[in-house]
Amino acid sequence: MKYHLQQCGIWLAAALVCAVLPLVFDSGFALSMLSQVGIAIIFALSYNMLLGQGGMLSFGHAVYYGLGGFIAMHAINMVGDGVLPLPLELLPLVGGVGGVVAGLIFGWLSTDKAGTTFALISLGIGELIAASALMLPSFFGGEEGISADRMVDTTLTGLGFGQQIEVYYLIAVWMLVCIFLMFLQTKTPLGRVANAVRDNPERAAFIGYNVRWVRTLQFTLAAFFAGIAGGLFAITYEIITAETIERFGWQTLSDILDYWRGRGQ
Repeated sequence: MKYHLQQCGIWLAAALVCAVLPLVFDSGFALSMLSQVGIAIIFALSYNMLLGQGGMLSFGHAVYYGLGGFIAMHAINMVGDGVLPLPLELLPLVGGVGGVVAGLIFGWLSTDKAGTTFALISLGIGELIAASALMLPSFFGGEEGISADRMVDTTLTGLGFGQQIEVYYLIAVWMLVCIFLMFLQTKTPLGRVANAVRDNPERAAFIGYNVRWVRTLQFTLAAFFAGIAGGLFAITYEIITAETIERFGWQTLSDILDYWRGRGQ
């Protein structure tokens, strides 16, 4: 009971901090930085599902962040045109679904092996998608990218999301929800088996687990949360380009890998 109360206290404290921060740092620059931090937290923790929980070193995780962002951007335009009756607050889920589809396909192709082989395959997939950005301008928008207007009529809360503080609170809610879901995933059988596959794939296979499917499912879930982060990026900045995604992804992955290398030392 005491443990559960402590856990609830931690989550309540985190929610309180997220609610109070924009009241303390209320400038436009600060709100923009806080929004970027929230998006980066979701993306970084989704990468932790790969490397920390599943032991899969990926150099192409930004692919699912980027695809989620582009799909969400197209969805925003469809909502604005009245084609898609989906509230803006739920549009990050569209990016997450896009991440799931891509993650399931590319995950199944790349998770048969781990270690260096997996890392190189993920790098190749990332380069393939980067090259496709200029070959498929109808989806990626070419060099100019895709833009949209987040101020649509269809919302759950009635907010217009014209002000940055409204966007920040949307990101904060999604950040807390994603962190909580990723935390719960570590307590599930899949999360436990993913740890076992990370530590000793041969023993996991010996006791009856399909190592490739475990890695694929873990990979797909990580891509889902990366896609949500990409969807939030699309809502925040209302424009997305292949260059922006590549720069954000590589910079963030570099920081994460530096962190893990520091832990190993």
